[in-house]
Amino acid sequence: MERIAPDLYRLAGGLGTAVVHLVIADVPTLIDAGPPGSGPAIERALRAAGIAPRRIVFTHGDPDHVGGSDHLRTAFGAEVWAAAGERPLIERTSWPELPRRRRIIMPLFFRGTPPPVIDRWFESTADLAAGGIGGLSVVATPGHTPGHVAFEWRDWLVAGDAFVSGNAFRESPRIFTIDRTTARQSIERLAARDLKGVSSSHGRPATDVAPKFEALSRRWR
Repeated sequence: MERIAPDLYRLAGGLGTAVVHLVIADVPTLIDAGPPGSGPAIERALRAAGIAPRRIVFTHGDPDHVGGSDHLRTAFGAEVWAAAGERPLIERTSWPELPRRRRIIMPLFFRGTPPPVIDRWFESTADLAAGGIGGLSVVATPGHTPGHVAFEWRDWLVAGDAFVSGNAFRESPRIFTIDRTTARQSIERLAARDLKGVSSSHGRPATDVAPKFEALSRRWR
């Protein structure tokens, strides 16, 4: 487990696996839950650190972000929350309308597991505050998926797959991004926020973010 900011941690996954973030808020909260089969390993890491999350929130509904959710929900008695805009993707009602490559990838990556159990669909920061996750803000970042969200915690952004952080920022791979134009618009809105740092699901945490956002957005301007 890696501390990247006050009360904000990363639980590293394997090669190509989405990182899980942990916020030690009023309600200890996991952001995303890893791919199918990862739940036991995440549970062991959390128990070794003496942490029992009471809430799991998703950035979006891709399999490498929600696959470990049911195991962790049962192991810790945690509530699982997801953005209402992701409901068709998570419940799989929108799968027939996905781009062809996405339609092929989704069932393969889920490995036959069912949709994750969702206890509550949220719309806004107010919803999170009402649930006791004080200080954790929702930031709408559609494009990678229709209802993708990021989360801001004490001026740090947990970006999910809105983009790939690191020494240089990159767009998420085109094959996994449903609407590239909308994803770029989301990135430009993120660039306008006053952030100390960012951590995405497939890249390293980064500070001094303004010039990195600027260099990224210059590629399509």
